[in-house]
Amino acid sequence: MKTYVSYVIQDDKGHVHKADVVETQSPPYTFNSDPQVAAVMEWAEEKKKALPQNQELIITGMYKV
Repeated sequence: MKTYVSYVIQDDKGHVHKADVVETQSPPYTFNSDPQVAAVMEWAEEKKKALPQNQELIITGMYKV
């Protein structure tokens, strides 16, 4: 399943809007229109680890694609 994730990278000087399409695993016969929030939050935590100490990642929206 693919989830479109809109987020902001924020630091003391300002912020930047960004977006990514996150590929997540789901059971083959799932018919739920909701995004897999837990998988997206794990992705966000990994993305935060790559940022400098003074920057923060804030998710503003996520939509199943």
